[in-house]
Amino acid sequence: MEHIKGFYNTILKSSHPITLSLHLAGKAFPLVFYILGDWFTGFTAQFIVIILVLAFDFYFTKNISGRKLVQLRWWYDSTVTRTSTFVFESHKQYPVDGHVINPIDSKLFWWSMYLTPAVWLVFGLLCLLRLKLFYLLLVAVAVCLTGWNTYGFRCCDKWEPGHDLEGGNETWFQLPNFGGFENIQRLANFQSFFQRATGSSST
Repeated sequence: MEHIKGFYNTILKSSHPITLSLHLAGKAFPLVFYILGDWFTGFTAQFIVIILVLAFDFYFTKNISGRKLVQLRWWYDSTVTRTSTFVFESHKQYPVDGHVINPIDSKLFWWSMYLTPAVWLVFGLLCLLRLKLFYLLLVAVAVCLTGWNTYGFRCCDKWEPGHDLEGGNETWFQLPNFGGFENIQRLANFQSFFQRATGSSST
């Protein structure tokens, strides 16, 4: 009981207690539900609930709690005009204006970010040893989502403004750029060219 009370008092010392609570809950709930969920629900419902919570946690951490707790944010830019597909936003870009990062927020944020994918990896090893392939698929998704977010914030934290004019980081695993509807339009023009050529040759 003392541990719970002490943890509660620690949360109250946060600069953003509600955000920090939601951040930690988003990390803890999928793990707890993974362990205890099969006691009162089937695998399908357990799989869906965990995936939905993981997706919500990914979005919430990347766009809200990371910005509030450690003043970091990263996102993927799919435009074709950029040479780097990942963009970072850091407190290092702005002058110090009194909004200092709370050490409690920073400590709990980074501990949760590094610990969560590590725990999921342990669950993955257990699934391999027990040959629980369907649960292994669920754990693999969890490792990808939590690990990718952790790696993003780690690179964002180490990023120094001015070293990369695009605001990205070349150490990232680059995902392909999708040019939106421009590529579709080019394909349509390419197809119509052959259609006109075929029509003219038949006449």
